Formats: sequence, C-alpha cells, structure tokens
Amino acid sequence: MTAPPGTNGTVTTPKRPRFASGAAVKLPLSEGDWVLVRAELTYGQQRRLATVGITGVPASLAAAGERSSLGVDWAAYDIERLCTWVIDWSFRDADGGPVVVSREAIESLHPDTAAEIQAALTAHIEAVEGKAGGPSPAAAPGPSSSAATSSSASASAGRGPS
Repeated sequence: MTAPPGTNGTVTTPKRPRFASGAAVKLPLSEGDWVLVRAELTYGQQRRLATVGITGVPASLAAAGERSSLGVDWAAYDIERLCTWVIDWSFRDADGGPVVVSREAIESLHPDTAAEIQAALTAHIEAVEGKAGGPSPAAAPGPSSSAATSSSASASAGRGPS
C-alpha cells in the first residue's frame, strides 16, 4: 500500500479551516415560523458586534478630568446582534408577502418575536460551543447574563456583571 501523494508516508490530519464557512442553520420558532442564521461569524463580524453599543464619557467631560467609564446601549447591541446573525426568515406581511430581513424589518418586529429569535439564537450558539468544547468567539450572552465584557471577551458578548 502506498501513501497518498504529498504525505511522504506520514499520517496527516485535516487542517482546521482558516476562514468562516459561510454556512447557515435554520432555527425553528413558534407557529411554524423559522429564522435562518449564520452557522458562525467571521472575525470581522465578531469584532464589530463586540463593540456595538459601547458608550463612553463625552469628550467634554473627559477633557475636564472626569473619570471615564463605559456603558452599553443594549437596544443598539440587541438590534445589531440580529442584523449580524439573521440571514432570512419565514415572516410575512399583512398581505401575505415575504418580508426581507433588514435593519428596518428587525426594528419593526414585535418585542415578543425579537425575544423569541434572540432565545433561539442563544440556544444555537450554546449548542455550537458545546460541540467545540467551550466558549467560542461567537458566544452571545444577553443583558441578563453575567459574562464579563472586556477586550478579550467573546466577540458577540453581552453585558458583564451588574
């Protein structure tokens, strides 16, 4: 038996992918609806999501020597989280026509529907983390979670301890 070409007779294992797959996963919702979400985020998507909604001290206060502190605009974060992850959905308008996923459509969702999508997305991310053996850069604790927020926190990490 001969070794595969280029292996020099050594056993090789497949290399890990260096780029996000671009794959999507369909998540079921109530009443037969569904959302199609990214299987994973790219590095750029993770980094942008990690900083969405972070607010700081206005420049005028910083210049006056006021102590700097960071805050989080949870509305901005939650909307951007859905804009980043959601690719498609089964939602229809009042006339029965499909509604295209957009920032405007996401901002127009009923709060209960947005919460249902957020919960399904969080469950998806946790399932992926479980397969990978621990927290990943795609982790996304929400406002009620207790994950720390720092430069090394998960890319889509939410609020730190209250």
